[in-house]
Amino acid sequence: MSFAAYTIKDSSRPAIALVTGGRSGIGKAIANKIATFPFVENVLIVSRSVKESDLQNSKFVAVAADIGTAEGRQIVIDKVASLTTESGRQLRYLVHSAGTIEPIRLAGQITPEEFRSALNVNLEGPFFLSTALYPFLEAKDDDAAAGRILHVSSGAAHGAPPIGWGVYGITKAAFFQSFKVLSREFEHLGGKVVVGSFKPGVVDTSMQGVIRESPAESMPVVGNFKALKEKVLAQAAEGASTKAMPPPKGALDSPDNVAFFAEWLLLGTTDEEFSNLSEPNEYDIRDSSLFPKWIPEENLPND
Repeated sequence: MSFAAYTIKDSSRPAIALVTGGRSGIGKAIANKIATFPFVENVLIVSRSVKESDLQNSKFVAVAADIGTAEGRQIVIDKVASLTTESGRQLRYLVHSAGTIEPIRLAGQITPEEFRSALNVNLEGPFFLSTALYPFLEAKDDDAAAGRILHVSSGAAHGAPPIGWGVYGITKAAFFQSFKVLSREFEHLGGKVVVGSFKPGVVDTSMQGVIRESPAESMPVVGNFKALKEKVLAQAAEGASTKAMPPPKGALDSPDNVAFFAEWLLLGTTDEEFSNLSEPNEYDIRDSSLFPKWIPEENLPND
């Protein structure tokens, strides 16, 4: 689709992007989508064990780092600095897609070490990367566009998550709150860097595999998630769409479809729309009022 916010200002200035968790799943799909933006020269793929040989796009740069540690974040920061400082390129997009749903167990069975590990990945990592990389996201001059930070959130951040997802729900709720905090504070700083967040729905990723392997005593509704996978397998037999589609009901969505929604957020919204500060929540890919903004007319539902 063609997006109104995609201006000459965006396309005339060379930039880089960074996607955490970009080796697989939603992160990989979003990284592939960003690589199609002509003004983005490199996309940094951040993952604990990523290698250049894993990547199939000439724009991709592998950054092997654990964002849940200070040492890992410093590796990422140093790489961004090396790709921007001398060349004058800007970090245009920072996408936080890395996350963990583990441990999936009852609250009384969780150890402090497991809790801290999840907190480090789901909250501490993205929070401190955003603050450390803020200077690289700032606009170079008054005519340049500032960078955008996009949080890949979860419905588990809102309300009570399924039994067994306690740590995930707590850390994702904190991640959502960090989006609100950083949005307000970056606005206060006046650098025009904006932060956005969205819920991708239930998506066919490796995280879903972890969920389906969980024992029923730790997660009583595990059967529901197994049923979602069975439906997505049936849909796959019918063939996948190469264009954006409404998220399926009662089945898993594809990472590539989520990437279409992320593309609209990154390219098709104004700064005010992207940060969505007037709303108490965040964008939801399943919000049907948004379908015409990111889904081609021929794929829109008739009802």
